[in-house]
Amino acid sequence: MVTVAASARARTTAVPGGAGVGQNVGQSSQFNRSRRSVGAWVMIGLPVLLALTFAWQVGSSLLRTEIVARDAVAVSRVSLESDVAGSRIDFVVVGRGGQETTVSGDLQIKLREPDGAVWQTSRTVTAADFRPLPDGGLLAGRIGYSVIVPATDWLRVPRRGGAATVSVNVVPADGTAFSTVAEERFP
Repeated sequence: MVTVAASARARTTAVPGGAGVGQNVGQSSQFNRSRRSVGAWVMIGLPVLLALTFAWQVGSSLLRTEIVARDAVAVSRVSLESDVAGSRIDFVVVGRGGQETTVSGDLQIKLREPDGAVWQTSRTVTAADFRPLPDGGLLAGRIGYSVIVPATDWLRVPRRGGAATVSVNVVPADGTAFSTVAEERFP
């Protein structure tokens, strides 16, 4: 009888997928496992891929190092504003990325009225000379440089609302010179 029970047990466990006598429940699920279709993998994989791409975009912008040089390469904007001491010329310099920056070097500014009256100055500037520009002007709050044109330097008072040409030439101590010419109106 012992041999019959042992042979019966061997037959029932040898049938794959069958629920034989003495068979473990974990073993039957091993044979009944269904395979996922390609569509199911796409439905699972696509959101995972999109989430990884989003994480990469966010993470790479946080880890990116700033390799763009902050050297000044151009004058972004020039404005001619009124001031209690006369007229004020404000300008902002920018780097290659278009961000406001400072410059150390030689600066030449020339202001010319259409009738030929000219005021000019040359000076050496450092990065410390660039500050937030005064309120009330077109460039208020931006980091830039201001020059006051005293009313005493003009042979006559500038025509209010009249056109003027402002030239700014910058020769950085360690870079390439740049300049701009702007048509402005006296305030």
